[in-house]
Amino acid sequence: MQGQLRHEKLSFLIETECAHCGKPIHIKMDSDLNYIVLEPDADPLIFVPDVDFAKLKDPSIIDVF
Repeated sequence: MQGQLRHEKLSFLIETECAHCGKPIHIKMDSDLNYIVLEPDADPLIFVPDVDFAKLKDPSIIDVF
């Protein structure tokens, strides 16, 4: 994350929706990758893409997906 690269504490809010039912989901995350799902009944699947950056030919992982 950008905070790790800059040696700064950062936090952000992800606003998305459930792919199954369309209900909104809000996730707070910080530089240490700690996160909190704000909706008490939501249990989203969260993953980190497995990317081999040494072999990545695209400008960023966004372009891969």
